[in-house]
Amino acid sequence: MMLRDFELTALRDEDIVLNEPVAWSIYDEFGKLLLTKGTVVRSERQREILLKVGLYAREILPDPKDLIPKPVHYRRKVNPFAEFDELCLKLEEVFKYIEEKDTPPEGAVQKRIFDICTHIQGLCYYDADALLGAVHLSDNYPYHIHHPMQMAVLAELIAARLELEQEERLALLAASLTCNIAMNPYQCKLHMQRNPLNEQQRRVINKHPQQSVAILRKAGVENDLWLELILQHHEKLDGTGYPRGLSGDDVLVKARIIALTDVYTAMITPRPYRQAIGHRLSLRELFIKRGQVYDEKLTMLFLQELGLYPPGVYVRLENGELAVVVGRTDDPKSPLVASIRKPDGDLFLSPRRRNTSTEGFNIQAAVTERLKINPALLWGIGAIEIRHMAEA
Repeated sequence: MMLRDFELTALRDEDIVLNEPVAWSIYDEFGKLLLTKGTVVRSERQREILLKVGLYAREILPDPKDLIPKPVHYRRKVNPFAEFDELCLKLEEVFKYIEEKDTPPEGAVQKRIFDICTHIQGLCYYDADALLGAVHLSDNYPYHIHHPMQMAVLAELIAARLELEQEERLALLAASLTCNIAMNPYQCKLHMQRNPLNEQQRRVINKHPQQSVAILRKAGVENDLWLELILQHHEKLDGTGYPRGLSGDDVLVKARIIALTDVYTAMITPRPYRQAIGHRLSLRELFIKRGQVYDEKLTMLFLQELGLYPPGVYVRLENGELAVVVGRTDDPKSPLVASIRKPDGDLFLSPRRRNTSTEGFNIQAAVTERLKINPALLWGIGAIEIRHMAEA
């Protein structure tokens, strides 16, 4: 062990008893080992010398808070969209790892999930608007990967606003990433399905919180808050949720956060049988049901965090340009946008930044139209290597 984990302390008379093993290894003042732990001192002369010049190393136990993983700090410029995709890939790998390993090594799954969580936290701190852009624009991964990543980003933004403790935030994000793990084998099929759910499918869905917990417990996850949040993420304040029909204060605040992020991101995601529900209608749905189905305070905080036009949303400007919101401002009605198509229908060679509080560039409406464009170009992010210097 490294010396910085120990403190050298002078020996006392009672620390060395003749013909009995010493309880600690004994060192001199320079840290040189004089006697190993368990050695028996057999002479009074040896005992006197050790008491005079010997020191023992008393282990300094770390503060438990110091063992909690910290948000990653990015020390160089990074491409948040490339990093988001990289984390999607890592999440996919964790899901495969859990599926393939009957008994993963102790702590392995939690470590891998927390690693994704701390990187999400670091990216939200680095550029929250870009991460919101990824939530609304990224479509490089299947629903069962992209959806929990969307949820985790939004959950972190709300948790940061609430100033939750890091230990709680990690459990919240981990639950967001894994709450539907039991549904992974069915997600692609359900995502493509056009017909109403049959009775068997409803039973599968209603049981997935408990089954997700069972899968994670088998994989070695023992974090009680993480698992309880998964059990509660479909509970509703009015008692109409599942699996236990909890209501009111019985539903944890952090489970209510997951519920909001789950519903919103599900609505804004296109399906084969329908287009994405516009963000305005999605936010309106949450607003209408606040205080009944969804927590009123959290819903308002959620709406304030996203704003009227969240980053990643397409809008039509007053002058006819098609643009994408790239940044929130103090005025929720006037975000910063990047125009990508001229009023005559031609594309700009490179996106043009517009201040929508300026006459002529006011937002006329949000639109569902989408163009295939690298989001990094909208944010003016150059070609940055994914591999970067980061420290926890």
